[in-house]
Amino acid sequence: MDAGDDTEKSRELTAKSGYLAMLIALPVFILFCIFGKWEMGIGGWICAGLVVAIARQRWDLRRRVWFWIVITAAFLLQVPLVVLIPWNDRNLTGISLLPVAVLDYGLVYGCIKLIEKAKRGKHEESELS
Repeated sequence: MDAGDDTEKSRELTAKSGYLAMLIALPVFILFCIFGKWEMGIGGWICAGLVVAIARQRWDLRRRVWFWIVITAAFLLQVPLVVLIPWNDRNLTGISLLPVAVLDYGLVYGCIKLIEKAKRGKHEESELS
């Protein structure tokens, strides 16, 4: 599939797709629970669910290798976020973490859009030659 051969559009992010993303990311939470770190598991589950939701939203790019590289890198970049935040702190609520989640979403989605734009520009440039 070429960069200019987009027949599918990106999907809308709905509540149903959000629930599906969290269901797909559930094994991350279960893995942390097995190791006795359920508080950290909740954070890991949310971070993994966020990346899965973005992947589902941009599923039209699934045939491109760079898309899977970005998704894998996004998962790996979630690790420091999960490890460094003190998830067992009672003052740390979902509302207080919302800005972090929005920034995280923006970074991952922005990386996908940036690379997609660069690839399209390169493809259009090669067509002109």
